[in-house]
Amino acid sequence: MLRSKTFLLWFELFIMLSSPRVLSSQTPSRTVKIPDATLVHLSLQDSLSSATNKAEDPVQFQVTGDVKVGDQVVIPKGSMARGHVVDVKPKTILGRSGKLDFTVDHVKAPDGTDVRLRVSSTRKGEETSSSLLMVPFNLILGGKDVNIPKGAQFNTYVDGDQEITLGGPTAAREAPPTVQPVPPPTPQEPSTVVVKSTPDGADITVDGKYVGSTPSTLQLAPGEHAVVIEKPGYRQWQRTMSVSSGGIITINANLEAQ
Repeated sequence: MLRSKTFLLWFELFIMLSSPRVLSSQTPSRTVKIPDATLVHLSLQDSLSSATNKAEDPVQFQVTGDVKVGDQVVIPKGSMARGHVVDVKPKTILGRSGKLDFTVDHVKAPDGTDVRLRVSSTRKGEETSSSLLMVPFNLILGGKDVNIPKGAQFNTYVDGDQEITLGGPTAAREAPPTVQPVPPPTPQEPSTVVVKSTPDGADITVDGKYVGSTPSTLQLAPGEHAVVIEKPGYRQWQRTMSVSSGGIITINANLEAQ
């Protein structure tokens, strides 16, 4: 009889601990409002080019720093954002430069919500998400395609007050897989590279990308760089140069007539 009572007590305790009321006694979920114009820093995840991309191509970004409301992280570093190519035109044989317009659409919140983004800190009537991201470098040069490298940085902003759910078992189940961000490299100062040629007006290409014509002053990151200087009617001049951090280098190429 005593054994039966003991068994019943243990059985009742198990049922009580297994009930939904007990299992749900975790941190309750709560709704957090992300205010309009909250800044979100993004990094481009794939290079873009007017020579290869097409309109409506998806554009992937990654959040480079935690986005907070007060002390609460609402969009963690490493979250993924998405945009698309709006308009693209490759360079033409007549010397017209390429064109590449793209925008950002939304970023994924921890609860799976798509938080709308825009590229301007202020709203201009109804013109918000249709605004275009500006090319971060002066790459739209005569007769060349527009090339935007992977890792280019952009400032974007939350488009209107947006609500997300944080905490609780539901939010935990629906949260997207955490993307482990790559730690940034140790900051190094670029070097100043002055490029001249005899005669002037030659095209300068660094690592396969057109950067201007001689004479020009460039800022190059430390490391190895392939420099090509060419002008119609002259032999191509090319060198591989090693650039250190914070240096000043002068290149003076004497071009030989063909």
